[in-house]
Amino acid sequence: MSTTTFGVCADFVSGLQEAQLVKPDDLAKIAAYVKAFPGRGETELARFLVEQKILTRYQADAVLEGNAGDLALSQFTLVDVLGNGSMGSVYKARTANRDTFYAVKIVPRRNAIGLNSITEKVKALKEIRHPRVSALVHIGAQGERVYLAWPFLEGGERLNEFVARHGKLSPRQAVQVALQVASGLQAYHQHGLFHGLLKPSDVRIGSDKRVRILDFGVGFLLASERGKSLLDTMTNTKTLARGVDCASPESLLNPLDRTPLGDQYSLGCILYYCLAGRFPFAYENPVKKMLAHQTETPPNIRELNEEVTPRLAAIVNRLMSKRPEDRFSTTEEVVQALQSVGAPPRPAAPGGGRHAHPGGGPGSASPGLATAPVAPSSGASRGRPGGLVDADRPGSPGGWGTSGVFLIGLLAGLTLGLLGWLLTKT
Repeated sequence: MSTTTFGVCADFVSGLQEAQLVKPDDLAKIAAYVKAFPGRGETELARFLVEQKILTRYQADAVLEGNAGDLALSQFTLVDVLGNGSMGSVYKARTANRDTFYAVKIVPRRNAIGLNSITEKVKALKEIRHPRVSALVHIGAQGERVYLAWPFLEGGERLNEFVARHGKLSPRQAVQVALQVASGLQAYHQHGLFHGLLKPSDVRIGSDKRVRILDFGVGFLLASERGKSLLDTMTNTKTLARGVDCASPESLLNPLDRTPLGDQYSLGCILYYCLAGRFPFAYENPVKKMLAHQTETPPNIRELNEEVTPRLAAIVNRLMSKRPEDRFSTTEEVVQALQSVGAPPRPAAPGGGRHAHPGGGPGSASPGLATAPVAPSSGASRGRPGGLVDADRPGSPGGWGTSGVFLIGLLAGLTLGLLGWLLTKT
């Protein structure tokens, strides 16, 4: 169709075509609309296309403002804005066939950057699939923008929002959250891949009541070789500051020191958060939080939630050990330990015998696939949210340990903490 077909709306329609927002059938509808209402302008046409669900309101506004080109990123077309974070803006996007949606983050690009090493890591992520993890599937650059894409998850609620709405969870529910997170982490940890920035806002409770890990892969961007980081210094600093509530002591001393063992510490902070309804170190000042992760023991979780058993408290303490070597040897051990405290009691033995101790024996199933609903705890748990999905049946219990105090590097931690604080204020 020639541009004269669209009259006064010709420039607007050209913008739609430039951003690949319309198909031939859509153009035919536009031509019929313009013919029927020749006196109407671009704003009225945009409203019509939104009503017909050809455009979203976000897309229509972008084209009207002359920013149609910003909606196209390689094979992705931006559909709507989802929010803004420390790394940059987050959008809902679709592929050219319009059948698959993604969550796309756009961040400022450094002046000089090579994406080769990071692209190799993304390829490694794509080779692993786990139902509990939304892992980075694509990274690219266009002009001054770097974009990262994850599968888009519809519905659900982030764990921090869930806990803010319901308050602290019962031990049973908190363990199910931690177990499903651990089962997802395990699949990647086995290949040396890690999250690196795990926190409650990176855990989503889906509309199906299953738990999924978000933003898996961002930690790689912050743990890249020095001088080859994808993100600029300010973006790095803001991202680190937002994750300080669950950051491992070693990553606070050295942002490049991110490992599967660091994910364990973050998981311990998340489990603590679920059980207590607050973070382990509830200081407002981020520098105090950084120092606390290095030197302080958090308030006893059993004093904040009287339903927490000594065995569960021991798991929390071991996960949050200051020294990485004092945590669990592998994430598989974490899964087994959580299974041992998250299992329902066995039925009484015939003849009135005692209940078997929760935990069962060896031979646990693969984590993350069972669908038995979580039963709410009795007594003090009334009114708490129910319906989270069990990740697994019980398996072998892991060994227990206590947290050590990591005093070495205190001065370095203080220096980095103060630097991070000052940078976030600039």
